[in-house]
Amino acid sequence: MTNWRVSSRTRTFRSLFCDAALQERRKPRSPCIARYLSRLAPLPQERAVTAKKLTRGLVLRLFLPFAVAYFTSVLLRNVNAVAAPELVRDFSLNPADLGLLTSLYFIAFTLAQLPLGSLLDRFDSARVNASALIVAAAGTALFSVAPNTLMLGAGRALIGLGVAICLMSSLRAFSIWLPSAQQPMANGFMFAVGTLGAIAATVPAQWAIAAFGWRAVFMGCAGLVVFAVMALFVVPPPCRSRAPSSSPVSMRSALGYVWRTPQARHAFPAVSFAVGVLWAVQSLWAGPWLSNVAGLSGNALASTLICMPIGMLTGNLFHGWMTGRLRAAGRDGFVYNRWMMLAFALILIPFALKLTTALPLLFFGFGFFGAATNNYFALLTPYYLQEIVGRANAALNMGLFGAIFFLQWGIGVVVNFYRTSVTVATGGAATVASADGFAVAFAALFVVQLALIAWLWPARDDVLQQARA
Repeated sequence: MTNWRVSSRTRTFRSLFCDAALQERRKPRSPCIARYLSRLAPLPQERAVTAKKLTRGLVLRLFLPFAVAYFTSVLLRNVNAVAAPELVRDFSLNPADLGLLTSLYFIAFTLAQLPLGSLLDRFDSARVNASALIVAAAGTALFSVAPNTLMLGAGRALIGLGVAICLMSSLRAFSIWLPSAQQPMANGFMFAVGTLGAIAATVPAQWAIAAFGWRAVFMGCAGLVVFAVMALFVVPPPCRSRAPSSSPVSMRSALGYVWRTPQARHAFPAVSFAVGVLWAVQSLWAGPWLSNVAGLSGNALASTLICMPIGMLTGNLFHGWMTGRLRAAGRDGFVYNRWMMLAFALILIPFALKLTTALPLLFFGFGFFGAATNNYFALLTPYYLQEIVGRANAALNMGLFGAIFFLQWGIGVVVNFYRTSVTVATGGAATVASADGFAVAFAALFVVQLALIAWLWPARDDVLQQARA
């Protein structure tokens, strides 16, 4: 009779030499089981390994090239506001033409999010970003030499397409190289760099356009984009995920997985709307509110407006640092950030009540508390499969810009509804924006944001508890 007992020596041999091969060949029986097994390890193995090898030089190589690219992208996004008078004069643009020219950037930017996000999941993040920026460099150069509005619009659309993933590629690289507790601070620094780009697109850009002309400024921006391309090709460490790619996840499955993640499902609506409020006000409606409600103009208006990006710069650094400290200590990072979002909703009340006292402090607080919304990119990343992080972040970013478009237009509709007629110096009548229209618009923003925060409130940051389990 055959003896089926296996000796301890044979079991040792199998455990040492055979089990690894068997595990490599063993596949989950269904995608549901694969997703479940992936969720058991919220922090990917590659992130735990590379985190031990991080040095200061490596961190700088990882951060600086992406920072140059993102700074340039935000500069190009906002510089049109300063160059608008020259563009109107040189091309005889009416307000509708100028609005269409600006919207071409955002349309291309939004449509490129998911396709380019899919490339981030499959290829090296730095090289994908650099390749896209080649398109942005061509678009910026075309914009600088455009002889007519058609070429001007084509250049603007190419810029939006090329810079679409400057932020998402950096967040993808951070998710590969940095542990979960360090990602909020790294993201906060990156968002702060973007705020510096927005500041550079104001007074410095205005000075440069006055000194050298708008065409020379845009050609200089094209040179800065080329520099970012070379830096991204040469400097960063490998930024490609080492997660298994034998069965690529389709776009539909990736987005479905994101929506089935409870933390993402609760966060997406509230974060998208809050960021939409932040940028709709900061990029368009803050100035008209100050002029029509507070009665400011000239230097007083400009000195008050600059308090908002300064608050955003401070908030990005502080909230990123605080969220990283909380996560490193095993605390719930969602708690701190949802209280900051509630504070951001409450700061809309003075705008709705038309309060005009301590305006620099009000605008600083608006930017400071609004910056907390950026932390959700880092907070949500550990809950995604490593194969879909790029598409998940791109989906959130697309929602943010969709909210910006809608809210910029929606606030304008409300303000326009309450326009009043005034008598001008020549004796005629003119319609101007009313303070009541701004009050109604900001009150509506407060109510909607409060309702979405109530939807966000049950979300819990349990990634560290899962890791310890």
